[in-house]
Amino acid sequence: MTNQPTADPRARKLAQHHHRIAEEGTPSPRPWNDLLPTEQNRLLWEASNWLRAAVEAGIAPPIDRPTPKHSAVWLDDEGFLYGEYQTVPSSDGDAILRLVWASEECSSKQELEDQGVEFRLIGWSE
Repeated sequence: MTNQPTADPRARKLAQHHHRIAEEGTPSPRPWNDLLPTEQNRLLWEASNWLRAAVEAGIAPPIDRPTPKHSAVWLDDEGFLYGEYQTVPSSDGDAILRLVWASEECSSKQELEDQGVEFRLIGWSE
């Protein structure tokens, strides 16, 4: 176990939520900030490994852009989808567009999966 926590902010969020869930129902739940640094680091290390496994399994996206041609897709806390709008000069990921359902023709998810397409659930939208 390394003493250096991950640079991926998702691992910290995962560790904090894991700790909160583990403390549910205890008589005196300890807030994250009350944990010793060694306890926080252990949870961060474990969360980093779980997050890495999720990325490698294809159920979570990598934190870094795979290639310059890739644009980020974001899901907000209300279920709305946004796509990164790449600008010249670069906005460093700050320019995003809300994505809307515009196609009048739908496809069969099952048929696409039968053709080898792999889908990844990223959230729910209304």
